[in-house]
Amino acid sequence: MRMKPTIDVGDAGPILMACKQIAGELGAAVSIAIVDQAGALLSFERLQGAKVHTVELAQRKARTAALLSVSTAVLEAMARDGRLQNSEVLALGGGVPVIHAGECAGAIGVSGGTSEIDDRIAIAGSKACDAITAPSV
Repeated sequence: MRMKPTIDVGDAGPILMACKQIAGELGAAVSIAIVDQAGALLSFERLQGAKVHTVELAQRKARTAALLSVSTAVLEAMARDGRLQNSEVLALGGGVPVIHAGECAGAIGVSGGTSEIDDRIAIAGSKACDAITAPSV
């Protein structure tokens, strides 16, 4: 039986570094959460100056992106257009799934800037995954 790919704690380090680099370049005080394919937290960092509420929001964005295998920016656009009926999902940009071999292997959630800035930081983290070969568990 083939298992779903998932990122692990070792993968989270380069992802977090890429996110922090872009956040620094943008001057964004954000919280960054990295979860595996099941939405379990692997790594988290609240950067200097990030507000307290960003802690939970970053984690929720990451879990939403992992469990639905879709960017929260897409959900935000759907909500704006009235096409999102489920009020339980967090429809704010900044949650990006990590795709490996066509499947969601985890996700990154960023909170503290605008939706566009949060999304840009999360996307930078997901691009760091291009060099990572997600293991099968």
